[in-house]
Amino acid sequence: MVAIESLVFLASQFESLLPYLESLIPDAKRSFLTQFFSHTVNTAHELRKPVYYGIATKAIAYDQVLQSMASVKWDIREIMSQHDAYVDLLLQEFIKFKQLQSAIDRSSYVHIPPQPHSMLWEYAIRLANKTFVEGFAQAKKCSNEGRALMQLDFQQYRTKIEKLSSIRPIPNHAYVEDYIKAYYLSETDTEEWLRKHKQEYTVKQLQSLVLSGVGTRVNKKSRQRLLASIEELDKRK
Repeated sequence: MVAIESLVFLASQFESLLPYLESLIPDAKRSFLTQFFSHTVNTAHELRKPVYYGIATKAIAYDQVLQSMASVKWDIREIMSQHDAYVDLLLQEFIKFKQLQSAIDRSSYVHIPPQPHSMLWEYAIRLANKTFVEGFAQAKKCSNEGRALMQLDFQQYRTKIEKLSSIRPIPNHAYVEDYIKAYYLSETDTEEWLRKHKQEYTVKQLQSLVLSGVGTRVNKKSRQRLLASIEELDKRK
C-alpha cells in the first residue's frame, strides 16, 4: 500500500510539472514526453486496482464463510425469522477489517488516503457478494422457504455492512439479489435469464440454479434442455 501510494504521489508531481516540462522540450521532441505520460505516468493510478483487489482477497476469510455456508440446510419447510450463523461470521470479519484500517490510520507512520480506503471497501464487499452466490450455488436442494432464508441472510448482511462501511447502497448487490430471485422464475423466463446473465455467473452457478430451482418443477426433458443451453451459452462466451 505504501509503495503504490508513493508511486501515485510521484505521478501527481509529474502531472503538476507537465506545463514546465513542455516549455523546456522542443516541439520536435514533444511526442516523447506525451508518450511517457500516456504510457507511464497516467497508468500509475490504474495500478491501484489490482493492488487493492489483491489486498481485499486476503483481508476477509471468504473461504471460511463459504465452508460455513456449506453446512446450511436450504430445503427447510418453515419460514425462518433468524438469519444463519455464517452471516455473523462474515460481518465479524468486516468488523476486524475496519478495526485494522482504523489502527493504521491512528498510527504516526501510515495513513490511508480516502480513495484507496473506499476502494478497499468496495473490493472486499464485491468479493463477499461473490461468496454469497457461490455459497448459494452449493445447495443441492432448496425449498421456497430456503430461498426466503437466502433473502433474509443477504438482507441482514446488506443492512449491517451498509452501516459499517457507510456505503449506501453497497456495490453489486443486484448480483446476489438477482440470483436469488431467479429461483422463482418459470421455464421460459429462466431460459431468457440465462441468456441475459451468462457473463456474470459461472457454469456451475447457473447449473445449480436450474437443478434446485425451475428444474424441480419441470420434467426431465425440459431440465436437460436448460442444462444443455448453459453449456451452449458457455461455448459462445
